[in-house]
Amino acid sequence: MAPRATVYVFLADTCPISQAATLPLRALQAQYAAQGVRFVGVFPARETTPASLAAFAKTYQLTFALQADKGHRLTRRLHARVTPEAVVVGADGRTTLYQGRLNDAYAGLGQHRPVVRHHELADALADVVAGRPVAVSRTEPVGCFIE
Repeated sequence: MAPRATVYVFLADTCPISQAATLPLRALQAQYAAQGVRFVGVFPARETTPASLAAFAKTYQLTFALQADKGHRLTRRLHARVTPEAVVVGADGRTTLYQGRLNDAYAGLGQHRPVVRHHELADALADVVAGRPVAVSRTEPVGCFIE
């Protein structure tokens, strides 16, 4: 089955907000993988190695594909600016259905909210699998800037 959508999540192994994002990402993958949503972790840092990707996957128990993007080809194509940032691409591989934060866990760098009230990535995926237009297609991500 061709994926209904692909979620590219830009991550950095040294970014605490990226590390915190792994728990909701695991939950979303568990919920949506069987419904045709593919997850790919993209690491734009130049220092990324196959060993560091494997260590990140093991530490945070990620089972979806992780890939380096040292030349920033995917980062530029999808206009990603921070880690973590999610970009949901439609089945055609070209149409961006959602781009931005996973949720509102952070008001800003170092400003963790005690209660997460908005789950924009989850809401976007619910719209995608239901065949509806994504209600909120863009949010401002909070995280570590991609160098």
